[in-house]
Amino acid sequence: MKIFIIKRVVGILFLLLIISNGCKKILSPELQGQISVSNLVTTQSGIMTLVNGVYNPLIDMYNGTLSRLTDLASNDGWTPRVENDPDYLAVGPGFNFTTNFWSGSYKGIVNANAVLANADAVPDFSSVAIKNSVKGQSYFLRAFYYFNLVRLFGGVPLILNQVNSQDDAQQPRASMEDVYAQIKNDLDSAIALLPPSYNGSMNQEVGRATSYSAIALKTLVYLETNEWANAAAAANSIISSNKFSLQGIYANNFNGSAENGSQSLFEVQYSATAGSYGNLYQLFAPAAAPYSSGFTIAPTDDSLVIGGVGGPNRGGQSFVQAFESGDLRKNTIITAYNIPNVLQSGRAAGTLYYVNKYLNITTPAGQSPWNVPVIRYAEILLAGAEALNETSYVADGPAFNMLNEVRQKAGLPGLTSATVTTQSEFRTALQHERRIELAFECKSFFDLNRWGILSAAIQPQLDNIAAPFPASKQITNPFTKMPYYLYPLPAYELANNAKIGSQNPGY
Repeated sequence: MKIFIIKRVVGILFLLLIISNGCKKILSPELQGQISVSNLVTTQSGIMTLVNGVYNPLIDMYNGTLSRLTDLASNDGWTPRVENDPDYLAVGPGFNFTTNFWSGSYKGIVNANAVLANADAVPDFSSVAIKNSVKGQSYFLRAFYYFNLVRLFGGVPLILNQVNSQDDAQQPRASMEDVYAQIKNDLDSAIALLPPSYNGSMNQEVGRATSYSAIALKTLVYLETNEWANAAAAANSIISSNKFSLQGIYANNFNGSAENGSQSLFEVQYSATAGSYGNLYQLFAPAAAPYSSGFTIAPTDDSLVIGGVGGPNRGGQSFVQAFESGDLRKNTIITAYNIPNVLQSGRAAGTLYYVNKYLNITTPAGQSPWNVPVIRYAEILLAGAEALNETSYVADGPAFNMLNEVRQKAGLPGLTSATVTTQSEFRTALQHERRIELAFECKSFFDLNRWGILSAAIQPQLDNIAAPFPASKQITNPFTKMPYYLYPLPAYELANNAKIGSQNPGY
């Protein structure tokens, strides 16, 4: 699908743009050429095209952009390449990945606003359920885009109405509190409007956001704002529905064999038939692996002692050494492929680890049709466990059961109050489990930051290059009151939005 709707509004890329490569099974109707919004929103077919454009920016975001901003910025990933290093936020306002992420997010938001502004006026919806779903998906995705924006940049402009002019797009930064309030409001609307599932027919394709997708996202929002009772309740509503499970092997979440299944609440849809290909594995796999273009992100490894190459890669809390013995997830997440160690001469083949999670050798290079999971059921179990523990530690209580369900699926023994004796010890165990289960799924940076331990996690790696973590880039998280770090606002936004306000500290 190649559909372009272009209106110049402000700066670079504040465009009302529906770009090529629609979502897998979210493809109909398909239109070609340049079409005005006024024409699109007069029919169900047209507005469904516009809805597909709300999803579209996710395709690029989860094809490497967000991985560079999160996996590289945690203590899990490092780069052997010489480039700007998010590991210690050594980037500037012109950093292309933050720029691309910002512009892609606002493309999605602007498209969502156009849907919401016009859906009620479409005269030919085949059912009220379809119209409600159209609006619900747009509320969900607008909340999703703002959720990532506020976690990366702090307060951002809230654009909530259809953009028809430059003035509509030029908005001041809202506070983080206001952005989160809007996210929650949008998710409440999404939950009320979305169906729990789709039947696969036209305009009800499997893979669209459901009410459970919105509840899951709200669960994660509550973790960020330390609303533990609300997070526990939201997680429990998913768990108690009995519609989701950890059935199937761990690798099936990433190899295209169980897409949009019982382990998944939301995925980015890729498709060979739509020409929407993923190449995330090329970000991680070595050149010697089939179809790879050479890796950019590698797992941190205390045994890999090198200097003067890329970013910091070790520091006593490295990812390769984080696995417990017998963890069935390890070979899916990382592997050495038994190939030569290209970074440390003299060491045997098979001593350099790579991220293996997304490797696809069954399709031509750069043409993986496999979806990328964004919210998995395992994360909801861990979110529920975290929220219950933060509310009140209960020895061998429900939080233990949720955490142990994930551990036992990985072939690990369940934890008990005999060894995890306090709330603090459970918190540490939970943080470790999230690190492993959700590794290289764009989660770790956000977790470390919301827990207020990002600098503590990264500094041991920086000690190897005699660099301090940048205290100048620290703010106080308004919800947790702990240290919190932000990326810089894009230079083009500062230059073209007269109302934006000040840059984030330290840039």
